[in-house]
Amino acid sequence: MSSVYGLSLQGNHLSPIIFEPGKKIVNHYAISDTDKEVKLSLGGDLIEYVTITEVENNQFDLIIEVPETLPEPGSYSFSLQANEIGNPKKPGVGSLLSVNLRFLVEVPPHGKAISVSFDIPDLNEHEPIPISVNIVSKGLENINLLTGKVTVYDQENLSVASLNLKGKPLLALASTTLSANIPADKLSPARYWAKAVVNYDGEEKIAQDAFKIGNLDLILVNYTSQLETEFGEFNALVENNWGNPIQIAYATVSIAGNELLTTPTIFLGPWQKGELEGILKTDFVPGNYSGSIKLFYDGLSKTEEVIFTIVEPPTEVQEISVNLLIVISVILLLIISFTILFYLIKHKKNK
Repeated sequence: MSSVYGLSLQGNHLSPIIFEPGKKIVNHYAISDTDKEVKLSLGGDLIEYVTITEVENNQFDLIIEVPETLPEPGSYSFSLQANEIGNPKKPGVGSLLSVNLRFLVEVPPHGKAISVSFDIPDLNEHEPIPISVNIVSKGLENINLLTGKVTVYDQENLSVASLNLKGKPLLALASTTLSANIPADKLSPARYWAKAVVNYDGEEKIAQDAFKIGNLDLILVNYTSQLETEFGEFNALVENNWGNPIQIAYATVSIAGNELLTTPTIFLGPWQKGELEGILKTDFVPGNYSGSIKLFYDGLSKTEEVIFTIVEPPTEVQEISVNLLIVISVILLLIISFTILFYLIKHKKNK
């Protein structure tokens, strides 16, 4: 709440402001870091409900008095501006500073309304799955009963688990959480999404979240499938599939039954992706070959069967041909440009 060069307004943070009928808010401010007189002003929405007291000893109050009948529900904002005033008796060159504080105002609906959010963390297999549905009352009427149901779906959108959340009332503009656990043995390692349906006095609100259940596994996400003869650069993108680190991960690469590469080891944090890299000596004629990538991770291993395509590297003649084509194209472009320019100059002289 201050200028980087001086002049500051010190007071409690007051945004967003929730308009409640008949509510009165008083916030105290101190003006500091200036030796000049300061003028205060208001601007923006709803300032008919906002006043500023007289400044005494560089201190003042900002007062918000909410009427019993509220404005239209929605989001509003107003600002408090402090401007330094120059002294006409002491003319001189200098800059006058200003500070602008912006306040967000929320006018809630007159009836019942809620917002719903929930988050399911990524977990390892055999761990209980906590469900927490967060609910905030956005209306001015109390809610007699909140109830909820959470349904979990697999990647084919088939329901694989569900549970009901214990109901409770909710006061106007208050918040609460409906919580429960899905048993650890209900879900196997995979990716899932969940839908929470919250009912409140005959109305409902829906929220969704995605999560995954992991296990100690290293997933091959992608790999270099096309390699050049003689020497080829190899890269494999892998992913740690659980919520603990994998201290040591590496791979061996084989083509046509010949093991050609052992990559350096890498460390992977929880759920982290990483790259296994190396150079392959590929003494094969061009073509498609069956191969395998064997992944090693914290004492475990697995083999992925893959196909490699061996191709000839670009020859020097091919590179020269490409470069020559570029040079010829540039020369032709210059000739065309000069021809057009010559024609335009000649045409202008004839006129």
